[in-house]
Amino acid sequence: MAKSLASFAPTPTFKGAADVPVAGKGPQPLGLTFRFHDTEAMKALSAEFTALQDKYKATAEAPLSDEQEKDMRTDQAKLVMKIVSAWEFTDEFSVENITQFFVTHAFAFGAIVTGFFQAHSGAKTKN
Repeated sequence: MAKSLASFAPTPTFKGAADVPVAGKGPQPLGLTFRFHDTEAMKALSAEFTALQDKYKATAEAPLSDEQEKDMRTDQAKLVMKIVSAWEFTDEFSVENITQFFVTHAFAFGAIVTGFFQAHSGAKTKN
């Protein structure tokens, strides 16, 4: 049966999850609604992720200051707002709430980014 290109059109948003490490509980799935990005937008996002990583690169000799850590979490939250449109929490999905979530869940940013790329590509994590 013949298909048109339009039949493969992506939806603007799609459901996915991030396995956020929670102390004492292990990875917990966080339901998210991700935003679709085309190839050009994905390249721009990749550049933003790299720039963010480079901007806040810490070493044993030069750890981030408290102010830099605060700024990093805010920048991470702003980047998450570009790839996620909603979360399953009843709390408002906002830069402020995401930033606070990153304060108590240190590895949440990486988990959300990983969840985005897996959901965007249709990759399966475990059977």
